[in-house]
Amino acid sequence: MQLDSCCLGTLAPARTSLPESPGVRFPHVLPACKVTRCQDQCALSRLSRRILSTFSGILWTRARSASASPRSPESKVLIPLHWEAGGFYLYYSLHGQSSNKARDNRRIYAVADTGSPFLLVAKCLRKDCATYCAEVGCFEGEGQPSADPVTLEGYASGLVEVEWRSKGQISFPEATTEGSGVELSSLRFGVQGRVVGFGGTGKAVFFGLIRDHKPNIQASFLEQTPFKSLAIDLRYPGKETMELSTASILPTFEGDTLQRVKLVDPRRWGDPVKHYAALATLRVGGKAVTTKSSSGKVLVIFDTGTTGASLTTSLYDAYLRVARQSASSGMSWSQARQIEAVFDSGEPNVVFSMYRGKHPNYGLGLDLVTPMNEMTWVQESNVERPFEAVMLLGLGFLIGTRIALDTVRSELTVVRQKKK
Repeated sequence: MQLDSCCLGTLAPARTSLPESPGVRFPHVLPACKVTRCQDQCALSRLSRRILSTFSGILWTRARSASASPRSPESKVLIPLHWEAGGFYLYYSLHGQSSNKARDNRRIYAVADTGSPFLLVAKCLRKDCATYCAEVGCFEGEGQPSADPVTLEGYASGLVEVEWRSKGQISFPEATTEGSGVELSSLRFGVQGRVVGFGGTGKAVFFGLIRDHKPNIQASFLEQTPFKSLAIDLRYPGKETMELSTASILPTFEGDTLQRVKLVDPRRWGDPVKHYAALATLRVGGKAVTTKSSSGKVLVIFDTGTTGASLTTSLYDAYLRVARQSASSGMSWSQARQIEAVFDSGEPNVVFSMYRGKHPNYGLGLDLVTPMNEMTWVQESNVERPFEAVMLLGLGFLIGTRIALDTVRSELTVVRQKKK
């Protein structure tokens, strides 16, 4: 799920305190962006493995500042991911100040999201809270109140009301670790309340994995930790993982194809956060797509919170036009509408292709392509930009790969699944 100021951008400064009355409308913000994943899902459009130790309640120690170094040169945490209805989820536990062991051991279900920055937990506003919270986990008073007001945070599919708290402690109950443990305490986190554009509290919250942002944005999860890189491994169905590391993640070859993409920092063009993004050209059905200029450059955001792809309006219109032209000439619709993102990062160019049709292991089509409103930071920024549209590149392009995102080097490394 891409964090966007399409909703934040009209706030001053990029957020506002909420009125207390329930059901209030928000005339001071733009309408919620179009939903980019299943309507009934708040959280959707969701290594070689050296395991040295496995234990519950991983990552507990004494308090440490956000900038502190880990106790060893490198620490890694490997977290299993679970597929459900269009996304990959992880379990984490949010620990409070009480001695309630049952509460501390409960699990919170969240989408592993490279398109947003925040650690969130849901405050249930539904009628079936007992069932819902037993399934996905809800806020139960953890942490301590912060001095910050409740804010509206803008995502590509809507607005989220967030109450900010401090002194949070989290662990990953299913994780394995390599190296010494890394402490995750004294964290700022958000309690998600009302949502606009998602259709209710939905299935689960987002576990944001963007590290860096502009000063007027709340603290991200990763910047409060010593982790410098992360990897999402989707090569082997049923064995999907996310790795967090305090050092650069070295790729595993094993005969697979390895390529690199140099990432850009879209904050220079007005983006409130440093999305994992790169410039690319698009092909649809094998044909180049352009919208406004001959350059055809698109800012592509790698977003594991999106099932397929989301395109800003002008790009979506161009996509449909090219796909229909190819289909009218005899090409199958599935082939005619297939998107390829081509990155100019070495020889040969790095290409991410959208999976076509229903996936045999995941049980649904990953080639969902939807329009979304133009990013407000693009509309309001007066700087010259080397791209003419924005695309969220989701799971339909990443299945069968392992991508490693290095926040220090601003580099994405992709390892492809072995050919059988």
